[in-house]
Amino acid sequence: MKKYILILLLISLSLTLVGKEVSVKKAMLYSLIVPGMGEMYTQNYSKGAMFLAAETAIIFSYFRMQSERDWAINSYKQYAFSVVGVPQDMDDAYYQLIQNYISSEEYNDDIIRDARNYFLIYLTDPEGYEAYLEAYLIPEENSWHWDNNNEWHEYISLRLKKQDYEIYSNFAFAAAILNRIISVIDSAIEVKKIKRSSQYLGKLSVQPDWDKRGMKINYEYRF
Repeated sequence: MKKYILILLLISLSLTLVGKEVSVKKAMLYSLIVPGMGEMYTQNYSKGAMFLAAETAIIFSYFRMQSERDWAINSYKQYAFSVVGVPQDMDDAYYQLIQNYISSEEYNDDIIRDARNYFLIYLTDPEGYEAYLEAYLIPEENSWHWDNNNEWHEYISLRLKKQDYEIYSNFAFAAAILNRIISVIDSAIEVKKIKRSSQYLGKLSVQPDWDKRGMKINYEYRF
Protein backbone atom coordinates (compact mmCIF):
# COMPACT_ATOMS: atom_id res chain seq x y z
CA MET A 1 0.00 0.00 0.00
CA LYS A 2 2.83 2.39 0.84
CA LYS A 3 4.35 1.73 -2.59
CA TYR A 4 1.17 2.74 -4.37
CA ILE A 5 0.88 5.89 -2.28
CA LEU A 6 4.47 6.76 -3.17
CA ILE A 7 3.75 6.20 -6.86
CA LEU A 8 0.74 8.52 -6.68
CA LEU A 9 2.79 11.17 -4.95
CA LEU A 10 5.52 10.95 -7.59
CA ILE A 11 2.95 11.15 -10.38
CA SER A 12 1.46 14.26 -8.78
CA LEU A 13 4.93 15.72 -8.51
CA SER A 14 5.58 14.98 -12.17
CA LEU A 15 2.55 17.04 -13.16
CA THR A 16 4.03 20.08 -11.47
CA LEU A 17 7.37 19.60 -13.24
CA VAL A 18 6.00 19.27 -16.75
CA GLY A 19 6.71 22.36 -18.83
CA LYS A 20 3.24 22.58 -20.30
CA GLU A 21 3.30 23.43 -23.98
CA VAL A 22 0.05 25.32 -24.40
CA SER A 23 -1.48 25.87 -27.82
CA VAL A 24 -3.08 29.08 -29.04
CA LYS A 25 -5.46 27.16 -31.28
CA LYS A 26 -6.60 24.88 -28.48
CA ALA A 27 -7.14 27.78 -26.10
CA MET A 28 -9.16 29.68 -28.70
CA LEU A 29 -11.22 26.59 -29.55
CA TYR A 30 -12.02 25.92 -25.90
CA SER A 31 -13.13 29.53 -25.39
CA LEU A 32 -15.21 29.39 -28.55
CA ILE A 33 -17.07 26.35 -27.25
CA VAL A 34 -17.41 27.56 -23.66
CA PRO A 35 -16.15 31.05 -22.71
CA GLY A 36 -13.62 30.78 -19.91
CA MET A 37 -12.40 27.28 -20.77
CA GLY A 38 -9.51 28.70 -22.76
CA GLU A 39 -8.40 30.72 -19.74
CA MET A 40 -8.69 27.64 -17.54
CA TYR A 41 -6.62 25.75 -20.10
CA THR A 42 -3.87 28.31 -19.48
CA GLN A 43 -4.45 27.85 -15.72
CA ASN A 44 -5.83 31.35 -15.30
CA TYR A 45 -8.74 30.02 -13.28
CA SER A 46 -9.95 33.31 -11.81
CA LYS A 47 -10.38 34.92 -15.22
CA GLY A 48 -11.86 31.71 -16.63
CA ALA A 49 -14.40 31.63 -13.83
CA MET A 50 -15.41 35.21 -14.67
CA PHE A 51 -16.09 34.39 -18.31
CA LEU A 52 -17.89 31.18 -17.35
CA ALA A 53 -20.05 33.01 -14.79
CA ALA A 54 -20.92 35.64 -17.39
CA GLU A 55 -21.87 32.92 -19.87
CA THR A 56 -24.06 31.21 -17.30
CA ALA A 57 -25.84 34.48 -16.49
CA ILE A 58 -26.34 35.25 -20.19
CA ILE A 59 -27.77 31.81 -20.94
CA PHE A 60 -30.10 32.05 -17.95
CA SER A 61 -31.24 35.51 -19.06
CA TYR A 62 -31.86 34.33 -22.63
CA PHE A 63 -34.07 31.42 -21.64
CA ARG A 64 -35.82 33.58 -19.05
CA MET A 65 -36.64 36.15 -21.72
CA GLN A 66 -37.85 33.40 -24.06
CA SER A 67 -40.12 32.11 -21.30
CA GLU A 68 -41.46 35.60 -20.61
CA ARG A 69 -42.00 36.11 -24.33
CA ASP A 70 -44.05 32.92 -24.57
CA TRP A 71 -46.07 34.04 -21.55
CA ALA A 72 -46.74 37.42 -23.18
CA ILE A 73 -47.86 35.74 -26.43
CA ASN A 74 -50.29 33.51 -24.58
CA SER A 75 -51.54 36.52 -22.63
CA TYR A 76 -52.42 38.74 -25.59
CA LYS A 77 -53.92 35.83 -27.53
CA GLN A 78 -56.11 34.88 -24.60
CA TYR A 79 -57.06 38.52 -24.03
CA ALA A 80 -58.02 39.07 -27.69
CA PHE A 81 -60.04 35.88 -27.68
CA SER A 82 -61.92 36.68 -24.48
CA VAL A 83 -62.63 40.35 -25.29
CA VAL A 84 -63.25 40.46 -29.06
CA GLY A 85 -63.50 36.76 -29.93
CA VAL A 86 -60.36 36.54 -32.04
CA PRO A 87 -59.39 32.93 -32.88
CA GLN A 88 -56.27 31.83 -30.99
CA ASP A 89 -54.59 30.05 -33.89
CA MET A 90 -53.92 33.11 -36.07
CA ASP A 91 -50.44 34.13 -37.21
CA ASP A 92 -48.46 37.06 -35.83
CA ALA A 93 -49.28 39.31 -38.80
CA TYR A 94 -52.96 39.04 -37.92
CA TYR A 95 -52.35 39.97 -34.29
CA GLN A 96 -50.31 42.91 -35.51
CA LEU A 97 -53.34 44.16 -37.46
CA ILE A 98 -55.43 43.94 -34.30
CA GLN A 99 -52.79 46.09 -32.64
CA ASN A 100 -52.79 48.65 -35.47
CA TYR A 101 -56.54 48.93 -36.06
CA ILE A 102 -59.37 49.28 -33.58
CA SER A 103 -61.63 47.24 -35.87
CA SER A 104 -61.48 45.02 -38.94
CA GLU A 105 -63.91 47.42 -40.65
CA GLU A 106 -61.40 50.23 -40.34
CA TYR A 107 -58.66 48.00 -41.75
CA ASN A 108 -60.87 46.84 -44.65
CA ASP A 109 -61.76 50.43 -45.48
CA ASP A 110 -58.05 51.23 -45.84
CA ILE A 111 -57.50 48.18 -48.05
CA ILE A 112 -60.44 49.08 -50.31
CA ARG A 113 -59.33 52.70 -50.61
CA ASP A 114 -55.71 51.81 -51.44
CA ALA A 115 -56.79 49.12 -53.93
CA ARG A 116 -59.22 51.47 -55.65
CA ASN A 117 -56.63 54.24 -56.02
CA TYR A 118 -53.98 51.91 -57.36
CA PHE A 119 -55.79 49.26 -59.43
CA LEU A 120 -58.87 51.17 -60.66
CA ILE A 121 -57.68 54.75 -60.95
CA TYR A 122 -53.96 54.32 -61.69
CA LEU A 123 -53.85 50.97 -63.55
CA THR A 124 -57.49 50.56 -64.64
CA ASP A 125 -57.28 46.91 -63.69
CA PRO A 126 -60.60 45.63 -62.26
CA GLU A 127 -59.35 42.05 -62.12
CA GLY A 128 -56.28 43.05 -60.13
CA TYR A 129 -58.54 45.07 -57.85
CA GLU A 130 -60.75 42.07 -57.08
CA ALA A 131 -57.76 39.75 -56.60
CA TYR A 132 -56.15 42.20 -54.17
CA LEU A 133 -59.33 42.51 -52.13
CA GLU A 134 -59.74 38.76 -51.98
CA ALA A 135 -56.18 38.35 -50.74
CA TYR A 136 -56.12 41.08 -48.10
CA LEU A 137 -59.66 41.77 -46.82
CA ILE A 138 -60.48 40.33 -43.39
CA PRO A 139 -63.46 37.94 -43.67
CA GLU A 140 -66.40 38.21 -41.30
CA GLU A 141 -65.43 35.14 -39.27
CA ASN A 142 -62.08 36.72 -38.42
CA SER A 143 -63.37 40.23 -37.78
CA TRP A 144 -62.80 42.19 -34.58
CA HIS A 145 -63.94 45.42 -32.96
CA TRP A 146 -62.56 46.88 -29.76
CA ASP A 147 -65.45 48.42 -27.86
CA ASN A 148 -63.31 51.09 -26.22
CA ASN A 149 -59.81 52.45 -26.26
CA ASN A 150 -58.97 51.09 -22.80
CA GLU A 151 -59.40 47.49 -23.96
CA TRP A 152 -57.50 48.18 -27.15
CA HIS A 153 -54.62 49.85 -25.32
CA GLU A 154 -54.46 46.98 -22.83
CA TYR A 155 -54.02 44.59 -25.73
CA ILE A 156 -51.36 46.85 -27.24
CA SER A 157 -49.45 46.89 -23.95
CA LEU A 158 -49.43 43.08 -23.90
CA ARG A 159 -48.14 43.02 -27.47
CA LEU A 160 -45.42 45.53 -26.60
CA LYS A 161 -44.28 43.35 -23.70
CA LYS A 162 -43.82 40.48 -26.13
CA GLN A 163 -41.79 42.72 -28.44
CA ASP A 164 -39.67 43.95 -25.51
CA TYR A 165 -38.86 40.38 -24.49
CA GLU A 166 -37.84 39.60 -28.06
CA ILE A 167 -35.46 42.58 -27.98
CA TYR A 168 -34.04 41.47 -24.64
CA SER A 169 -33.53 37.95 -26.01
CA ASN A 170 -31.63 39.39 -28.98
CA PHE A 171 -29.46 41.41 -26.60
CA ALA A 172 -28.71 38.25 -24.60
CA PHE A 173 -27.82 36.38 -27.78
CA ALA A 174 -25.52 39.20 -28.87
CA ALA A 175 -23.94 39.26 -25.40
CA ALA A 176 -23.22 35.53 -25.66
CA ILE A 177 -21.44 36.07 -28.99
CA LEU A 178 -19.49 39.03 -27.59
CA ASN A 179 -18.50 37.05 -24.49
CA ARG A 180 -17.10 34.31 -26.72
CA ILE A 181 -15.18 36.74 -28.91
CA ILE A 182 -13.59 38.42 -25.90
CA SER A 183 -12.76 35.08 -24.29
CA VAL A 184 -11.22 33.74 -27.52
CA ILE A 185 -9.00 36.81 -27.88
CA ASP A 186 -8.10 36.84 -24.19
CA SER A 187 -7.19 33.13 -24.12
CA ALA A 188 -4.87 33.63 -27.10
CA ILE A 189 -3.20 36.53 -25.27
CA GLU A 190 -2.80 34.38 -22.14
CA VAL A 191 -1.08 31.63 -24.14
CA LYS A 192 1.34 34.13 -25.66
CA LYS A 193 2.10 35.49 -22.19
CA ILE A 194 2.91 31.98 -20.99
CA LYS A 195 5.17 31.31 -23.94
CA ARG A 196 7.04 34.58 -23.39
CA SER A 197 7.48 34.20 -19.65
CA SER A 198 7.78 30.48 -18.96
CA GLN A 199 10.77 28.22 -19.35
CA TYR A 200 10.72 24.55 -20.14
CA LEU A 201 11.57 22.67 -16.95
CA GLY A 202 11.65 19.24 -18.46
CA LYS A 203 9.33 16.31 -18.09
CA LEU A 204 9.45 13.83 -15.26
CA SER A 205 7.61 10.57 -15.85
CA VAL A 206 7.06 7.74 -13.41
CA GLN A 207 6.17 4.20 -14.44
CA PRO A 208 5.81 1.14 -12.23
CA ASP A 209 8.26 -1.74 -12.84
CA TRP A 210 6.29 -4.79 -11.81
CA ASP A 211 9.07 -7.28 -12.66
CA LYS A 212 11.54 -5.65 -10.33
CA ARG A 213 8.84 -4.60 -7.89
CA GLY A 214 9.85 -1.02 -8.13
CA MET A 215 9.45 1.94 -10.45
CA LYS A 216 11.14 3.66 -13.36
CA ILE A 217 11.77 7.36 -13.18
CA ASN A 218 12.64 9.17 -16.41
CA TYR A 219 13.53 12.83 -16.78
CA GLU A 220 13.46 14.43 -20.23
CA TYR A 221 14.82 17.82 -21.17
CA ARG A 222 14.82 19.23 -24.70
CA PHE A 223 17.45 21.74 -25.78
